[in-house]
Amino acid sequence: MRHTTFLAASAPLLLALVACGGSASSSTSPTNPTSVPVAKSSLPRDAASSISPASLAGAVTANNAFALDLYSRLRTTPSPSNILTSPISASLALTMTYAGAQGETASQMATALHYGSATSTIFDGQNALSQALASRAATALAADQKTASESGEPAPSASDYQLQVVNSVWGEQTYTWETPFLDTLAKSYGTGVYQQDFINQSAAALTTINDWVSAATSDKINDLLTPGSIDDTTRMVLVNAIHLKFPWLNTFNATATLPAPFTRADGTTASTPFMNQVQTFGYVDDGQAQIVSLPLAGGQETVVIALPHGDLATYEAGLTATSGIVAPPTAQAQVTLSLPKVTFTSPSFSLATALQAMGMTQAFDKQNADFLGLCAKTPDGDRLYISDVLQKAMIAMQETGVEAAAATAVVVAGSSVSQQPPPVTMTVNRPYLISIVDGPTGAVLFLGHIEDPTATGS
Repeated sequence: MRHTTFLAASAPLLLALVACGGSASSSTSPTNPTSVPVAKSSLPRDAASSISPASLAGAVTANNAFALDLYSRLRTTPSPSNILTSPISASLALTMTYAGAQGETASQMATALHYGSATSTIFDGQNALSQALASRAATALAADQKTASESGEPAPSASDYQLQVVNSVWGEQTYTWETPFLDTLAKSYGTGVYQQDFINQSAAALTTINDWVSAATSDKINDLLTPGSIDDTTRMVLVNAIHLKFPWLNTFNATATLPAPFTRADGTTASTPFMNQVQTFGYVDDGQAQIVSLPLAGGQETVVIALPHGDLATYEAGLTATSGIVAPPTAQAQVTLSLPKVTFTSPSFSLATALQAMGMTQAFDKQNADFLGLCAKTPDGDRLYISDVLQKAMIAMQETGVEAAAATAVVVAGSSVSQQPPPVTMTVNRPYLISIVDGPTGAVLFLGHIEDPTATGS
């Protein structure tokens, strides 16, 4: 087999709302291990097969436009040298919140999230996308199990093939949540509202939610909510967790990994381990950058590396929906690839300023935010509004595979055997972009840049 066991990958996204009904019952599930009263619609989750391909395509188009818009704003803010975001996780959780927004608040969110013509079908599209992503791991595992059986090699471990999308919502137990909101959660997200005592036991609620996140991400994201991030004004926390774990389709030989210099953005150099292989990959040189796509097991998820010929910031400023980092190259070339190993964890950083600059201002306005679709009449008269949006992410690339994880908290008060041409050489020894893209849909799962592969972050 080409694949061996490697680290897990996950990307949770939390969205917390402060200050707003549905009946309560008790529920347990693999991602909610303890019995917790839940307000939940009786409607089943809509099957992906019942959703039109146009709705799925519309959601992907919106999500990718949001990814580029958000990244264009985050990359220009002061930060550590490396940046990593999970726009798909943010999109899914913010769409879940959009289900409770009304009026101008909803209009601004739709604009910031780039729904466009997909506004009326966005819940269906996000639902279909989530279920499509959830099918990738089983497909890849089955293919590699078949290959192993035919070749007499050891069977791959199912635990090495994971791409799941899970949702949960945690709400103040004294609030009554609106039926249309609960119906949307059930039909498009497969969840309800788990009851918590935020008013009197916010610290306990914080622990409960953090435990859920840890369980949903195989302990890759721990203590996402820090002391003080929720308090007695918190009324709801909406959570989306995406867990990704795949080997490379073509693993790197560890014996070929050698130290080499990497030139940082400031011109200084650092010696770091480079993985090396000669392989036929999707590849293009568009005159602005060398772009290579490295498929993961199953061939559906792809890691894309863009190495600009010039300045990284200049290249990033020109990114569009058709750029290779978003739309991986389909042309094939034999590439002599040298790629630095990376293990990076970002600090928590705020998305609030970027989201407001994208037009989502009223949602952050505690006087005018309109989330009456969550709770039309709050028992304490509070108005729901978003006070901050925080995200933290990590990525690790090693010889056998890729690990990626992210957490976002929105706090209110997601080859041919014919003769080959000479190999091209791509030595990733200076700042570069990286993304992880779902091949069948084109959805961007992760997007960032590495300016210093020796930085480990927090």
